[in-house]
Amino acid sequence: MSADQVLEEAEAILRRGDALGAERKLATLWADTSTAPGAALHLLGAIRRLQRRVPDAERYFRRAIAAEPNVARHRFALGELLASVQLHGDAADAFAQAFRLDPESLPTARAFTRSALAAGRGADAERVARALTIAAPSAESWNFLASALRAQDKLEEALEAAEQAVASDPNDAAAAHTRATILTRIGRNEDALAALNALSARGVTAPAIVFTRGTALFNMTRAAEAEAAFAQGVARWPADANLHTALANARWMRGDEARFTRDFEAAVERQPDNVQLRLMCADLLRRAEFKDRSEAMLRAGLERAPSDIALTQSLGVLLDEMGRAPEALPLLQRAAAAVPGMMQVRGNLTNVLLRLGRGDEALREIEVARRAAPLNQEWICYETMALRQLGDPHYHALCDYERMVRPFDLLPPAGYANMAAFNEALAASLARLHVLETHPLDQSLRGGSQTSRSLIYVDDPVIQSYLRALSDPILEYIASMGAPDPAHPWSGRKTGQFRLSGAWSVKLKANGFHVNHLHPAGWISSAYYVSLPKVMESGADQQGWIKFGEPRLPTPGCAVEKVVQPRSGRLVLFPSYMWHGTIPFSEGERLTAPFDAVPA
Repeated sequence: MSADQVLEEAEAILRRGDALGAERKLATLWADTSTAPGAALHLLGAIRRLQRRVPDAERYFRRAIAAEPNVARHRFALGELLASVQLHGDAADAFAQAFRLDPESLPTARAFTRSALAAGRGADAERVARALTIAAPSAESWNFLASALRAQDKLEEALEAAEQAVASDPNDAAAAHTRATILTRIGRNEDALAALNALSARGVTAPAIVFTRGTALFNMTRAAEAEAAFAQGVARWPADANLHTALANARWMRGDEARFTRDFEAAVERQPDNVQLRLMCADLLRRAEFKDRSEAMLRAGLERAPSDIALTQSLGVLLDEMGRAPEALPLLQRAAAAVPGMMQVRGNLTNVLLRLGRGDEALREIEVARRAAPLNQEWICYETMALRQLGDPHYHALCDYERMVRPFDLLPPAGYANMAAFNEALAASLARLHVLETHPLDQSLRGGSQTSRSLIYVDDPVIQSYLRALSDPILEYIASMGAPDPAHPWSGRKTGQFRLSGAWSVKLKANGFHVNHLHPAGWISSAYYVSLPKVMESGADQQGWIKFGEPRLPTPGCAVEKVVQPRSGRLVLFPSYMWHGTIPFSEGERLTAPFDAVPA
């Protein structure tokens, strides 16, 4: 039997689901796989994938690529495998290589777009999605484009693409849901609910649709109804980790702090081998400072799946936060070695190295990540920390606090006699949006609440006046950067224009504060002080002042570099990659309206 006949029969056997039979057929010619051609290695990869032996499947696909580097299907198969285990960045790279070899392949273009979106590479996804809308216009193609634009906060363009998707096929549920999701992002929550109701009337329902409904209700300050929607979703889809997370978050922010994960934890007990449920529940417990419960949940998972990389790295992160960096280090090293392409895992390893004072090792990790994602503010921040530990003078070029942290006192918008009158009106508008009892678990504030929707899309004339009043100080700040330096992550992005990428409000109560944090997707970040307690304006003990340069967790060689006193009507602008937080204050209430800006 010829090689082509063996390959054809083995493939037919595999299509019937008989992996062992297909492997036996291949072994009649290639018992020693070192002599196998690319097509046979490809089939062996497919066999291992069917057997759920992912590392072996990856090795065979990579060997097929090495044997036949110009065959697109080997790279496509590798991409499908990597996407199936959530390695979307690596999958997107594999699909991109396949697409270069076969640029007419629409399935490859679609697969690349899906993985690029999942990997957070919105601009890459947009580029291919636009080509798809021309080469193969359809609801799916327009929906890809809408999702890519949404991922980049190009929300008006995203809505236009979503409208095109719905027009292409009014019965396409995915397109209708994407449109509803974008409507929630731009503040048209009533329209979003109408779209979701239309889907329900057609009998279309899914966890993502319930999630979007709850989000719209939250945005409309109907928090109790949002919680009820999430609870109904969890009852119907008890294995959906996103709905469990939404329900737990809703309960937490409405003040049910002690038992906010009760349904989530019960689901983990019922499905102990569901790693996604376990990971996301443990993460919520960690963020809510129930770290012992989080550790117990992760260790129980590792007892069941000792080699699971996601559980391993999550335990490493937790131990690091608990002040047990030496215990965390080997766990995160193991995780990074297993998935070298996952920057989040490598970021967690970098954090531990910095906290152990090993800035030279951290810098090696940072240099690779900075080349791959030069605008990622988190990695820029890590670079500043490593340079600071090593005494490298370039740190001061990246973090020139006197030049880069600038306060501005806003002028009153038209119609207001002074800033006190305007801030009083702004405070009243913002108060209507503060309906939650406590802080979101994924944000930096402690001891207060945050609005659940972007101020950019709130239809309130006072809030919109505030946003317009920001233009002059932001443009002045941009001008102060001087000539753009392409090598600098701050001035190098200067275009002379900007757009707000997010805006929100925070209300802190007595003893409240912001933990030290940064803004990974920003460029220019801010604090605007609407109203302050007397103890903060007096300057006593620097209560409530904003501080810069101190990391979230204690790190050798990295302490506070600068503090700025808040004042009602004051705006403070600074690079998004700078660590910043607030000193707690003892009495009263503080109301702010921060935002992020990016180049336009």
